[in-house]
Amino acid sequence: MKTALSLALGLWLLLSAGLPAAAVEPRTQSFTDPEGVELEVTVFPASGERLYLWLLPQAGEHPNHRVLGQTLAAAGVEVWQVDLLDAHFLPRTNESMRSLDGVSVAALLREAHAHTGKEVMLVASGRPALIALRGMRQWQEDAPEGDYVLGAALAFPNLITDTPVAGAPAVREDVVRATSLPVFLLQPTQGVYRWHLNDILADLRQGGSPVFVQMVPQVRDFYYLRRSDPAPEEQVATDQLPSQLLQAGRLLASVPRARTAAPLPEDTPRVEAGRGLVERDRAAPMADFTLTDHLGDEQSLSDYAGDVVLLNFWASWCPPCVHEIPSMNRMAETLGEGFSIVSVNYQESAEHIATFMDEVQVDFPVLMDFDGRVAAGWRVFAFPSSFILDREGRIRYSVNSAIEWDEPDVLADIQELMDE
Repeated sequence: MKTALSLALGLWLLLSAGLPAAAVEPRTQSFTDPEGVELEVTVFPASGERLYLWLLPQAGEHPNHRVLGQTLAAAGVEVWQVDLLDAHFLPRTNESMRSLDGVSVAALLREAHAHTGKEVMLVASGRPALIALRGMRQWQEDAPEGDYVLGAALAFPNLITDTPVAGAPAVREDVVRATSLPVFLLQPTQGVYRWHLNDILADLRQGGSPVFVQMVPQVRDFYYLRRSDPAPEEQVATDQLPSQLLQAGRLLASVPRARTAAPLPEDTPRVEAGRGLVERDRAAPMADFTLTDHLGDEQSLSDYAGDVVLLNFWASWCPPCVHEIPSMNRMAETLGEGFSIVSVNYQESAEHIATFMDEVQVDFPVLMDFDGRVAAGWRVFAFPSSFILDREGRIRYSVNSAIEWDEPDVLADIQELMDE
């Protein structure tokens, strides 16, 4: 609510500077794509030369979307917002979002330009960023007349084929390496993909895409899409989003834009995916690390050599992470000596975790990964993610979701390692 009020204040300042009030009044318009899907678009009209086609996130419309649309329209950029999952009558799941091709987006790119004559930039965040790239490629394959598509502004994009087994490398969708239109990335410094940014940039540039990056300090992914009161840093970052998107439009308009789609790669690696406790083939351990715990004492993973170790990466803002803590406490009590839990908190403050531990019983040490480098080094792409290490430090199991750690089958697998 505070973010919306702050954005509304910014809108009032834009209007008070002499911009037309009528530019911020939305209307609804419908189009039908080539496959017969009716696409309902919320239009924030403006008189400027650019139009932003905004793909709403997997969770659907957020109150901030209306305010952001109004703010951009007041600054002279027309905004079209569309909920693709709603239009396709699909459930709001990861699999539904990944299943969408680029046909609807390409159709909207054409309609936006045909109805307004404006240059068009796509805007998306999270998983819809993948659909934005597919839509741009489909638009190129449809042999467009003109180069009116500027490219895409993508916030904290999730471009991977599936969440890999914890510790396995991520595999990005083919279209990422076959993107030739310009891309502007908004990357939160505390986001999951912060330390994987160079790999993302390399994939995008493989297809010839000019790429720009704007780091967003002190926030994590989905910072402008919180359903409850945002932190002060998130309010600041959300207030800055309209000006960053205006900058994105200017930057993308300043570089050459390809009408021809880049070829799809032929060497896409296989993603190593799985749910629950996944057995690994005595995988070699990743690098040792030393971190301070929430009390300020240094600990290293190697301090636990000789024990079977559950290494758990988590965050207090992640409900499944919190949910599995009691079962981890019970697991440690059941297995006893020779078994240890080492938890690594992702980019939160020691003070916050100390307060959290006053409210939630945690019977194991919590090490602080303040900048997220250790999690990135262990190829953590989801929270919680966990590894079971044998007495020699080899990865024997990994988990990229929450589980009940004291279930009999899980305890039996860990006990086997302890008995080796």
